Amino acid sequence: MTPPAALHRRGLILVFAATVLWSLAGLFARAVPHLDFGAILFGRAGFGGVCGLMLAFLDWRSGRLELRRLKSPMAPVILLLSSTAISGYVAALLTTTVADVLVIYATLPFIASGLALVVTGERPSRRTMIAASFAMIGVVVMVADGLGHGRLLGQALSLFMTAGFAGLVVLQRRDPKLPVAPINAAAALIASAFGFAVAGSVKMSTFDIVDLFFFGVSTITVAFALFMEGAKTVPPAEASLIAMLDVVIGPLWVWLAFREEPSLATAIGGGFVLAAALWRLAPELRRRHEDLAPAAPLV
Repeated sequence: MTPPAALHRRGLILVFAATVLWSLAGLFARAVPHLDFGAILFGRAGFGGVCGLMLAFLDWRSGRLELRRLKSPMAPVILLLSSTAISGYVAALLTTTVADVLVIYATLPFIASGLALVVTGERPSRRTMIAASFAMIGVVVMVADGLGHGRLLGQALSLFMTAGFAGLVVLQRRDPKLPVAPINAAAALIASAFGFAVAGSVKMSTFDIVDLFFFGVSTITVAFALFMEGAKTVPPAEASLIAMLDVVIGPLWVWLAFREEPSLATAIGGGFVLAAALWRLAPELRRRHEDLAPAAPLV
């Protein structure tokens, strides 16, 4: 039997690998600036959805996937939210800086807490409310800076996308046994069909196809599978903390490749959000427990 410490270390490595893959999203999007929103969504979500369904099929053949769980009344709602969030994520990346998108996305735990209060009556802790208020200051700083600079639409889309992911987190908590992998894959295919419908043209070069293939497979299929596997042996606070590295690593890739520098307001706002999240997670990180991490956001 593998020692618990070794399983925990393996889980940390898998969660970190998933986070690195997610952080590449902005890099892939910026590499095909000549493609419009619809074309990028069509390719990225299409490749990710097909590969995700292939993995789900293998899980079903091996007995790890119970199809009867998909009959849950929550499944259609999660499918709709996931496809909408996947589409909003691509739209946000194309209409504001990668740093803006990731900083706003880092407010996910706080938005999820607010939705949980409305949907399930689950009251967030006092520490969560204080941290959420502090994080919101950072978002306000960023949004104020975006006024008149052409980034407000992208910031609004980032907030919309984050709210969609928060809804997924809340609904999955109501039905934790619902198999999210096949739903995530099906939602990606729906988003891909929407992208095809609104695309000005889906004519692509070989480079475009290769870029969108790796964009979809790495950020939708592989990263999701790695996170879900690693989360089995990593406490939720640790998994959340590692996933937050996306806020730092993602803009770094884009800066190194395309010299897209975050604005001063984004840096200040990001500092508020990261500080709030770290302060909120601090008590959980000090505890030694064996809780499993929550499902990853379906990016």
